[in-house]
Amino acid sequence: MSPLVDYTSDSDADSDTANPAPLPAKKPRLGEADTGTATAPSSGPSPELPPLPASFHDLYASTTRTFDDPSLHQGRSRQTPHIPGNWPSHVYIEWRPPPDIKTILSALICSVQSQISETDPQVKITSLLESELRVALPLHISLSRPLNLTTSQKDRFLSDVQKALASDHPFEIELGRVEWHFTSESGRAFLVMRVICPSGNNELVYFLSKINDLAQLYGQPQLYTWASAAEGKEVADAFHFSIAWCLGKPSEDLERITERAFAHPEVQAVKRLFKLTVCSIKVKVGNAVTDIPLKKEDEKRNKRRHNSLLGL
Repeated sequence: MSPLVDYTSDSDADSDTANPAPLPAKKPRLGEADTGTATAPSSGPSPELPPLPASFHDLYASTTRTFDDPSLHQGRSRQTPHIPGNWPSHVYIEWRPPPDIKTILSALICSVQSQISETDPQVKITSLLESELRVALPLHISLSRPLNLTTSQKDRFLSDVQKALASDHPFEIELGRVEWHFTSESGRAFLVMRVICPSGNNELVYFLSKINDLAQLYGQPQLYTWASAAEGKEVADAFHFSIAWCLGKPSEDLERITERAFAHPEVQAVKRLFKLTVCSIKVKVGNAVTDIPLKKEDEKRNKRRHNSLLGL
């Protein structure tokens, strides 16, 4: 697999007309930014532009709105109400699906919506893969609940997270099953892609435990408190990417349609081949997103550790 973004243009200029008149060079559209190239009518090849740095996306990761207006987001209300003067915060792993995977997932969500509309037209599925303006959105694996930090806590909390992760290393995750998950506190059902590590999610449970300890230290709610990290499998099974949502509990019909759609051989092939290396953890405090890179293990130290395990 990858956080967090692939932008595609909705239309292209028709280049098949006979004897086309010269056109002025165009600025690349916003939707074309992530393709790495920008084109303008000319006889020679278009120069390649460098990809946007990952830090660019963090600068525009959220808006500045602090009040709760359900009319602006399909009747939904904040699960954690905003407290004036406090800083809404979140710790997570980000993945920006590449175009081929995003295309497959979007098509499947549309297929599920089309089929359920025939039997239950009241069900409206909202994709989390792109915005209403068709801009690709990053997905995330939560490592914390929504947190509400005070001004005196926010900088110290970020510093504590950075210290807690200072010696940790990158790890791999894979895609697991796709299913609906209803949360009573939000009144919504989320279409989630479970994720798994080759180790059985030991790394994810390890990072969750670290962030939960910090959350508790700051008097904040902990994530996945319904199961203890020591219980292993139950906690490990909770990690996921949410790719769509709908209001209310999913019906048996919706679950059956979804299961059938995501059992498509193409999806299974993607899941078998896909691996995402997690190289950083993100911390969002207010509108500021900080990317905390995980330390790549030094080859010499890795060799020394390998030899010590062999008794050399």
